[in-house]
Formats: sequence, structure tokens, C-alpha cells
Amino acid sequence: MNTSKTQSKKVDYITTAIVYPNSRIHVGWAWECLGADWLVRGLRLLGRDTYFATGMDEHSINVQKAAESAGQTPKAYCDRMATDIEKVLRQMGMSYDRFIRTSDPDHEWVVSALVQKAFDQGDIYQAKYEGLYCESCEAYYTEKDLKDGLCPAHGKPPRWISEENYFFRLSKYQDRLLQLFKDHPDFLQPEYRRAEVVNFIQAGLKDFSVSRSTFTWGVPLPFDSKHVVYVWFDALINYLTAAGLEFKLKAPESAEAKEFDARWPARVHIIGKDISRFHCVYWPAMLMALDLPLPEKVFAHGYITIKGDRMSKSSGNVVAPDEVMAVSGPDPFRYYLLAENQFSQDGNFTWESLILKNNSDLANDWGNLVNRSITMARKYFPDQAFKLPASLVHSADIKASFEGLISELANAVEKIDSSAYAAACSSRSRLLNLYIDRMKPWALAKQNTPEVQAQLNEVLFTLLEGIRWLATAWMSVLPFGMPEVFSQLGLTTPPEHNALRSLVWGQVEFLPEEPKPIYPRLELKKEAL
Repeated sequence: MNTSKTQSKKVDYITTAIVYPNSRIHVGWAWECLGADWLVRGLRLLGRDTYFATGMDEHSINVQKAAESAGQTPKAYCDRMATDIEKVLRQMGMSYDRFIRTSDPDHEWVVSALVQKAFDQGDIYQAKYEGLYCESCEAYYTEKDLKDGLCPAHGKPPRWISEENYFFRLSKYQDRLLQLFKDHPDFLQPEYRRAEVVNFIQAGLKDFSVSRSTFTWGVPLPFDSKHVVYVWFDALINYLTAAGLEFKLKAPESAEAKEFDARWPARVHIIGKDISRFHCVYWPAMLMALDLPLPEKVFAHGYITIKGDRMSKSSGNVVAPDEVMAVSGPDPFRYYLLAENQFSQDGNFTWESLILKNNSDLANDWGNLVNRSITMARKYFPDQAFKLPASLVHSADIKASFEGLISELANAVEKIDSSAYAAACSSRSRLLNLYIDRMKPWALAKQNTPEVQAQLNEVLFTLLEGIRWLATAWMSVLPFGMPEVFSQLGLTTPPEHNALRSLVWGQVEFLPEEPKPIYPRLELKKEAL
């Protein structure tokens, strides 16, 4: 949506929240990243142009403390953490276009320019703040916000601070924010999270601090160098920087500025539910003040829990993604988080369920389907290319079901529902396995008549074609293993862009190659439980 002017939307710009590098990333943030990556890949498969950004939120007291504990400067510490985080993201198969860091020169320039603009027009002013502050979540709280005197997000007591800061006039935009949710009730998804944010706005908004003077690791205020920009006014602007706002501000007619116009406003910010307030109240108010279009949507996913408790750095209740992938590999890890858990709700992680999910769904259902279908094709018709039969007497229902798959996948992508996407694919995998049981190709192979051999050919072509369609669809969830499936089918992996929309039943021929297991069964060592 756009509250200031109308723009054409040419690129689907998807973002995750940027992560604090005060410690290594855990499975909870990995879920957010993989959900966004699945969405981006799904949009590409459906023919959409995309731009995908993730990154690191470096300028905070938490990061400065972590650097001090490591005996490093904040910048040196963040450089090391960026290397580690990007390495793990690559292991996970993240297909981002920009890994933004809030210490990047273009970001610091954009923050400085926008803070100055807000100050010049009177939306930022200086005042003294006294109140409760939680350093873990970089947020201010009132007594009524606390749960038994503790931060509701981290379970720690906030500390009382008193300092001279600069504030953003959030209260000025209360009516406009309420109108936003009235005019665009789908701005925050899933829908049931909207009431909490609207109630927060209706209770009366207070101006929030945009600077700190008690530490130096941050972007200096251009109009008062004794202060650095406070984390949220800095961090949220990363979405604009990653889209290329620097070029738009410096050279409005440049090719790079046109790229910004194509990307912004973002199609969706993928975030954790604990930062909904900042993305659905602070952020749109900031954009209103800066006369910039608002993102189309904010999607707030749930937490990943482990043994019933939220996985979080502050509690130490964490599992690192590379720890999991050392056991499972990247595709089973991706599949487990995207298929087992509903993205809009709280999810769960256990080693046992990950292993079970891999063995039942990937190794047995899908992997066995691929292996035995190709094995039978090579055994019963060695060195023969399989092409669309003249008659589909025994497979018309399979063809019809697969031709309905694309709309189901598109609907799941639109709703940002990775589990529904995976379920649609898995249902077709089961359909093909049931087709094998129904048609019994091993029995048909024993009857050496032209009619039965033609029927067997139809059955085997149907299996190979169904596998091709599924391998195409699974590319957004299982990007590491699907090229091997295409190779075993005797095909090249299709270009990702528009691959789903380009599917036509029977448009290729197959000359299958020697099959081998793509997703072997996993065993979990007892010490990992």
C-alpha cells in the first residue's frame, strides 16, 4: 500500500528481520529465514521477480557488550560474526540478494539523512527520559507491560534509566495508524495478531527514544554527535537501505534509483511475533513522517520451542542450525521446519521428530517413490525413452490431480503457508505411490502382449512425469536434492523462474539414469537427544 503516492510494483521485495550478532544464530531465527527463502523461491517458481534481503542488526548495547567480552572492537567482532552467520545461511540454502549490515556505509548514510529530515521537520525533538528499559530486547516498558515485574519477552527485570535523549513524535501519528488498520485490515498477518496491535494504538501512543548517549557504537546523530541513533530507528531503516534508497536520494533519475522504485514498497516483512509492535506501529509511523510508501504486509510468525520453552539466546535454550545440518543435511532440516510447523503459529523442534519426518516423508515416501519408479522404468524398458502415450486410459485421474496442484501451491504461497505447500506436494507423492499399488507394474511386466506393454509404458511414464512435476515444486523446499532427481530422470534442472507455470503434462521425454537414494534414512546418536 502507499499512503503518499501511487507506484507500480515490479518486484516482490521480501525481507527478514535482521539478527543481533551478540551470539551465534539458532534454529528459531533459521525458521524465519527459511520461511522467507521458501516464499521467495515459491514466487520465482510462479514467475514473479523477487528481491530478498536479510542481515545483521549491529548497533546495540548487547553487541557492544559481547564484543567487549571477546576482547574485540564492536566492528571487528561484527565482522567475525557476519562471516559465521553468512556461512550458516549458505549451508541452509538461503537465496538472498543482499546481506545488509547496519555498519554498512550506505546504511549509515541513509540513517543519517532520514534522521536529519525527521529532525528538520520537527518529528524528532530532545527531552529527558526516565523509565524501565530492557537491554535484551532494546525496548522501554511501563509497569503494566511487565509480567510479574519482568520483561514479558525475556523474563528478566528491566532497569530504571534516566537520560537526555532525542524522541520521535509517535503520538502524532496515532490517528493515521488507526486509519491504516481500518483501511488495510490485512496489513498484519496472520489476522488474529492485529487486535493486539490495534489495542496498543488505541490505548494511547507515547513518543519513543531514537538516540542514546551512554554508548558510542552506532550512527552519530548528524545534529548532535554526543548521541548515537537508537537501535529501532537504525534497524528498521535497513529495509530501505537494502532496497537501494541511497541511490534514490542521491540520484533520483539514475538506473539504481529506478531499481529502488521497483522494489519498494516491500511485498512483505517476515518477522517474529515479539517485534510486531515495532514493525506495525513504529515503522509505519516513521515512513509516514518521511513521506515514504508503507510495506504491503507484515507477517509475524510464531516461536520455535524446544521442550516446551521458547528457543532464545537470552535463556540459552538454543540449538544452532549447523549442529542440526551436521546430522541431517540441509534439505531434511529445511523440510522439517517448513513442513512440520505451521508458520503462523508457534513451532517445535526435537531431534526425534526431525529424524522421524525425514525417514517417513523424504526417505520412505518421496525418496522411495523416485527410486523404485526409475528402477522399474530402466528394468522393464532398458535404454528406452519414455514419452507421452497416445492414450491415458489408466492415468487420466493422476494427470487431472497434478494439473490442480499449481493453483494449490500458488494459494499457499499467497497465504505464506509453507506447511500447506508441502502438504499439497506430499499428497501427490502419496497419490503416485498408491497408483503403483493399484496398477502393479511388476505384474504387468510379466504379460508380454502389446496391449499390456502399452499399459505398462503408460504407468511408468505417468510416474516419471509426476516425479518431474513434484521435483519442480519441491525446489523451493528441497533445493539441494532436486537437481539430483532431475539428473536421475535424464533431465536438466529447469531454470527456477516460472518453472511451475511452465509445466505442461507430457511435454518432455525421459531416459532415466541409474537411481541412487537421495535422502537416506537417518539415525540419531543417543547423546544428541
